[in-house]
Amino acid sequence: MKKLFLILLISIPTLLCAQIIVPNAPLTDRELLLEVIKQQNKISEQLIATNVEIKGISTEQKGTQKQIDMLFYMMIAMLSGIFGLIAFVVWDRQASIKPILQENKDLAKEIAQLKERELKFEEKTENHFKKIAQIDARFAGIL
Repeated sequence: MKKLFLILLISIPTLLCAQIIVPNAPLTDRELLLEVIKQQNKISEQLIATNVEIKGISTEQKGTQKQIDMLFYMMIAMLSGIFGLIAFVVWDRQASIKPILQENKDLAKEIAQLKERELKFEEKTENHFKKIAQIDARFAGIL
């Protein structure tokens, strides 16, 4: 399209300003008209050739556009796959950590129960030693 516009831009002023110079002989109106028609035919042929070139460029441009579209879709698919993989990894990590956290909570409860049982055992042992100390004076200095 640019070439066509450029040719028109150059050829129209040239036709308007051009003078047909024929040495040593004045041209008749008919000869002048034939000369102008020949020039117009040449310009028409050039315009047709330019139009064919433009159509070829347009076809190449469409093919290039299809390739760009395919690259764009492939890039979107790759990015979707990457984000999907990241989401899967995060989900998998949470799923694998959940049982470990639950086990830690269970162990903490069990430790608390054992500490409570130990305190009760110490209290009972102390009470027993107090009873023994009341019965036998030798054990009175232990506590």
